[in-house]
Amino acid sequence: MKTTILLSLFFLSNYVFSQEINKNINDEKSGTQILIGDCDENGLKSDVFKGFYESGYVDYTPLADVIKKLSKQKNGVEITVVMGSWCDDSQVQVPRFYKILDEMGFKKSNVNLICVDTNKNAGDTDISGLDIQRVPTFIFYKKEREIGRIVESPNSSLEKDMLLIFTMGL
Repeated sequence: MKTTILLSLFFLSNYVFSQEINKNINDEKSGTQILIGDCDENGLKSDVFKGFYESGYVDYTPLADVIKKLSKQKNGVEITVVMGSWCDDSQVQVPRFYKILDEMGFKKSNVNLICVDTNKNAGDTDISGLDIQRVPTFIFYKKEREIGRIVESPNSSLEKDMLLIFTMGL
C-alpha cells in the first residue's frame, strides 16, 4: 500500500513539475508565435517577445510616491495575470506591471502569469474559474480571497489602480 502511494505521488509530482513553462506555439488565428499556458517574465524576455517587453519596461516611469505607498501594502498579496502575447493591451500593460513590481520590491514568486491564445484558451492550464473576458486581466488576492482586478486597461494608471485595490483589500 505504501509503495503504491509513493509511486503515485512520484508520478504526480513528475507531471506537475514537468509541465512546460513559456511554451511557444503558432496561433492559427493571428498567424504569429504566441506564448501559451503557464509563463513567467523570462518568457516575455525571450527573442520572440522581447521587443515589446523591453521597450515597454524601459519606457515606463511609475509614479514614485505611489510606488512608495504600494511597497508598504504589498505583504500577503498574490497576483494572477492572464494575458495574450498577441494582444496590444497586454503588450503595453504587462511590461509596465513588471516595472512596478520591480520598483516596489514585490516577490515574483507571488505572481502567476498565464498566457492565452486569441480564443482565450490557455493550453493545458485551466483558467475556467477566473472569468476571463478580456486581456490582460490582473487579479489580486489576499489570504486566498480576490480583492480586485484590473481588466484590459487601468482607470487611472496601473500603479494607482493597484494601490486602490491593495488598500481596499486590507
